[in-house]
Amino acid sequence: MTQLSDLRPLSQPSINPKDLVAAVSAKLLRESDEPIRGVTLDSKDVQAGDLFVAIPGFKRHGAEFAGMAIEAGAVAVASDKSGLEIVANEYPNVTLIEVDDPRKWAGRAAAYVWGNPGFDLTMVGITGTNGKTTTTHFVHHALTELVGPTLMIGTVGITLGSTHVDSERTSLEAPLLHRILAWAKEKGAQNVVMEVSSHALDLHRVEGVTFDMAAFLNLQRDHLDFHKTMEAYFAAKAMLFEPDLAMRGIVCVDDEWGQKLSRQTSIPIERVTTHSNIDEGAAEWRVGFHTLNKTDAGTDLEVATPHGVVNMHCPLPGVINVQNQMVALAVVAGLGLPVQEVATALASTPQVPGRMEVIAKRSEDTPLVIVDFAHTPDAMRSACNALDPVTPGRLWCLFGATGDCDRGKRPIMAEAAAQSADVVILTDDDIYTEDPAAIRAEVATGFTDAEMRAHQLWEDDSRAHAIHAAVLGASPQDTVLIAGRGHETIQMIGEDPHPLDDRFEAREAVKMREQARPVDMEIWDSPRGDVPKLRNIPKTWEDLKHHDTTTSR
Repeated sequence: MTQLSDLRPLSQPSINPKDLVAAVSAKLLRESDEPIRGVTLDSKDVQAGDLFVAIPGFKRHGAEFAGMAIEAGAVAVASDKSGLEIVANEYPNVTLIEVDDPRKWAGRAAAYVWGNPGFDLTMVGITGTNGKTTTTHFVHHALTELVGPTLMIGTVGITLGSTHVDSERTSLEAPLLHRILAWAKEKGAQNVVMEVSSHALDLHRVEGVTFDMAAFLNLQRDHLDFHKTMEAYFAAKAMLFEPDLAMRGIVCVDDEWGQKLSRQTSIPIERVTTHSNIDEGAAEWRVGFHTLNKTDAGTDLEVATPHGVVNMHCPLPGVINVQNQMVALAVVAGLGLPVQEVATALASTPQVPGRMEVIAKRSEDTPLVIVDFAHTPDAMRSACNALDPVTPGRLWCLFGATGDCDRGKRPIMAEAAAQSADVVILTDDDIYTEDPAAIRAEVATGFTDAEMRAHQLWEDDSRAHAIHAAVLGASPQDTVLIAGRGHETIQMIGEDPHPLDDRFEAREAVKMREQARPVDMEIWDSPRGDVPKLRNIPKTWEDLKHHDTTTSR
């Protein structure tokens, strides 16, 4: 299996430290005889000849790990003044470079060391709260079909042709990004499409890159543990549309933040909308006629574009995916490709892992089972709204809230689920260092709306058990939405990763339906106007008991 460390070009650079500091402003304090052959921020990722850039962290300074980096083969260390004070006397035989902002400098240094590979690739960056992964997959598919080999980087991982490597975060650190761009260029890539998170922009993870095209999807409440306010969150996203990071842009103006961005950016942009109430002059790309396609629950569209009207099919359900595909259409056509050819290519985009992914199709014996990454209140509402038209029975929504982040979002998630689904199951997501019962209790404070749609509220302290309960408890006319984790295969409990894949658990539960009768969930219709009681899912069914003893937690 290919690892992240394998994504390194065969042609290794050899950079004189004096040339580096001259090209990327810095102070050379001490020089060894060894040339620089790579750049990294991670002492565990060092290969022989690397420059280790030590950044000040939230708890410890990266310079404390310089010894580990040097033992692994680093020949130079760059850091701020305080970092170099830790390193200088301990390691007299390595090159030392002083910089004011190590994290920002690292990206530009890596771009120089690797020969500025992004200059020779068509670079596309996608940002927004929801839909980045799906939009990136749309763009990747169209560019691969119509142009040639295209590197894709995002939450699901790194993909070029048949090579795929999982990634721990949405956006890579800048030195690793430039190394992978150099690898992709050597492998024959012509284009790159990547997700660009607000963290990546605030933390200079795309430093040294200039995007040929940037795209903005939407902005909804998320990551306020990091950004603190929606204005600060927006300001981070808007950085992608500054002239030093992008040449042109596509902005979806379906929400107020997109409209604000379209007014304030100084780079050339075109605007996209899926809303009929947006003035015609306010968007160059807009949805006209549209209808539900009952074959795949997608949408058939007629789209007005600057190049004329085109017909397009969105293979994924819901308005949010129409928005994702519309932005992808504008991006790829904006790179100079014929718009109808782009629309045709987008219609054949394969299933995106963990994004409205169909685990089980509806049959005489089985409900429709969907796994989606929806982890914000708006995304949960959108996912439920997308599934309503194809659900003749009840809509189930299973979700949890992540520990150690944005506690204010938790009750809003409960409210969104209870207003959008008939049966709601509250369980755990990544717990990290918090008490999972306390997380669920905070979420449950949002179950207070007397007008809520849900007539059943359930709680389960085992996500795997909850998934089985939902799939076994639903009728064939029902739809089960398992929200929040999507493609993820690891659940964090404390600092330890535990195997947990929603898709695997759901498939196992579907198999169990073939071997045992569906579970009686005690259908309880509360009197209209009353708030249903939150009840624990009993762990008394023999099949589920057996499953609990064999599933890692």
